[in-house]
Amino acid sequence: MTQTIHIPVMMREALEILELKKGMTVVDATLGGGGYTRALHGAVMPGGRVISIDADGEAIARFKRDYPHIASDITIVHSNYVHVREVLRENGITHVDAIVADLGLSSDQLESSVRGFSFQEDGVIDMRLDASDLSVQQSALSLVNTVSEKELTKVIYRYGEEEHAKKAAQAIIAARPLEKTSELAAVIDEAIGGFYRRKKCNSSIHAATKTFQALRIAVNEEYVNLENFLAVGIEILLSGGRMSVVSFHSGEDRIVKNVFRHNTKGCVCPAEIPLCVCDTVPQVKILIKKPLQPTEDEVKNNPRSRSAKLRAIQKF
Repeated sequence: MTQTIHIPVMMREALEILELKKGMTVVDATLGGGGYTRALHGAVMPGGRVISIDADGEAIARFKRDYPHIASDITIVHSNYVHVREVLRENGITHVDAIVADLGLSSDQLESSVRGFSFQEDGVIDMRLDASDLSVQQSALSLVNTVSEKELTKVIYRYGEEEHAKKAAQAIIAARPLEKTSELAAVIDEAIGGFYRRKKCNSSIHAATKTFQALRIAVNEEYVNLENFLAVGIEILLSGGRMSVVSFHSGEDRIVKNVFRHNTKGCVCPAEIPLCVCDTVPQVKILIKKPLQPTEDEVKNNPRSRSAKLRAIQKF
């Protein structure tokens, strides 16, 4: 296991907006390479508490190995962030002052040939964030080789927003069985790569990128987990507590935006009812009207940050 190569994205902005102070209890919902966790530790210690969660056991093992002096001060839990309430309860905590979540895959995961997340490194088509999680019903390998054309098209279009989803799905099914990420990428490129090469604005995007994204999201149920995590995260924030979330593609950002906006609303009674009977009150306020994006310098130094968006809320 090598040292982390992950560069945290928009960390300064995401943490500044949390207004961290010594003694706070804070959650890093996605430990990853540990950059956010180390910064949180420096901001709230001594006297504070940092709870860091990750579904990837390798990320946790790497952090504990590389930063033992910090890891001993931090509550590090191998779990999916959707279980954040249970994680806190098991550690005697009900509410926290701040939560941060960097939703992107870490560079360590993308560069690993055994995880199957990327076609940049050849490996088995797996894509499970946590292979030990029994709630994850199938790997991408199973998905690619067993589902119908209709279902595969739906997955690629919904989660990858790939306009050529049907052609990609047809090519994948015709090439079955597939085992390696390089094989899958080649099949997709042969089927729809020409569309990308003819579009100058997308010339830097490999034709398989959106399909790989879609398969990963489907396998790990990322959209459902994200929506549930955000709702629970708002509930466990203390009054005045803040949450910042960095997303990396439009589907994620849409969910973050919609959940945050939904919780800013008051009465949800039907328009035909003259007086409010729902007693619904706004739970949060939006701290950034338009999502922040990386600076030109950050994108230059870390091209993987180019699609990132930061949104943040404060609980009433």
